Amino acid sequence: MVSAYAPGRIELLGNHTDYNEGYALAFAVNMGATVQGEPRDNSTVTLHIEGSGDESFPIEAIKKNPSAPWADTCKGVIDQMVKAGAPLRGFEATVSNPMPEDAALGSSAAVETALVFFLQKAFGLEWGDINDPTVRMGVAALCKAGENEFVGVKSSIFDPAVSVMGKKDHVVFLDFRDESAELVPLHPDLCFVVCHPGVKSMMLSSKFSARRSECAEAVKLLNMAKIDVKALRDIKSEDVRTNAGLFLPRVFQRAMHITTENERVLHAKESILRNDIEALGKLMYESQESSREAFENSTPFLDQLVAIAKDQPSCVGARLTGGGFAGCTLSMVYRAEADAFAAELTRQYREKSGKEPKSWIVEASDGAV
Repeated sequence: MVSAYAPGRIELLGNHTDYNEGYALAFAVNMGATVQGEPRDNSTVTLHIEGSGDESFPIEAIKKNPSAPWADTCKGVIDQMVKAGAPLRGFEATVSNPMPEDAALGSSAAVETALVFFLQKAFGLEWGDINDPTVRMGVAALCKAGENEFVGVKSSIFDPAVSVMGKKDHVVFLDFRDESAELVPLHPDLCFVVCHPGVKSMMLSSKFSARRSECAEAVKLLNMAKIDVKALRDIKSEDVRTNAGLFLPRVFQRAMHITTENERVLHAKESILRNDIEALGKLMYESQESSREAFENSTPFLDQLVAIAKDQPSCVGARLTGGGFAGCTLSMVYRAEADAFAAELTRQYREKSGKEPKSWIVEASDGAV
């Protein structure tokens, strides 16, 4: 039996910066997906996806099945590997993904990454040194291509990069322009509490597309004004303020969020390196305010969770995490206080909102194996 595991990930800072060719800080979490199985002597692939169903198909004719859309992420990875010339044949595998739904933990990327590692082991594929960051980022690029080309989702390298590059007590600094990753050591006494507000996700594709279009509009207007930028990553927030007259108020707000968020990521990286946890927490709170006021991808429930967290002496920093429009919050606390903090956060939120929240304690963990 061949087995591979890949963790989920969570965004520490870097909200919507990926498609603006900016920066982010994230870490692999201590939850993930497992793929177990064996190769076959024929060309049939059979996937048993726990909680979803079974899907079989010939490896030489990988196609979408409208009745099994949950298999598309796996098919996308396999399709990319076949196109790259990997000598695959049939196999049978069980995919287990116990990560909570709607928690912004990058569960799909964890499945994709685990599947790539499983196939490498099952078929003895020659990759070179799997501990080489270049090799690992190649896996992330393959997973991204599967999402983009087969599944048809305009995802970035964000999720799979953190899943492969994660390291215990480290955060991953990502540059989305050159798709590079750097490990930054995090204080080992820190951990994080993820809290879901108990509200159904409103992460509508139309809202996400609107934000993306508004960012692109900001770039277009800057270029029309002879300010040469390829993406919002190329301009500072003070320059956006100076040229505020170029934009409609909504577009100005989006540009301000992205540019200040990129600046927060760079400042946060410096804060982590000098072990200034208080400064890191302050940047998290500032990110939340920017998401609420400028990017408008927070919700009253997320705002309430952050406000409750901020009032707790044990909380160092808190913000929404992921795409927003629902999802979860992330609170940074010291490990010894995590259980008590999570209990108090959920208790107060339950009393004030009438909703039933869910919390998970996560920590920076190792990447795929």
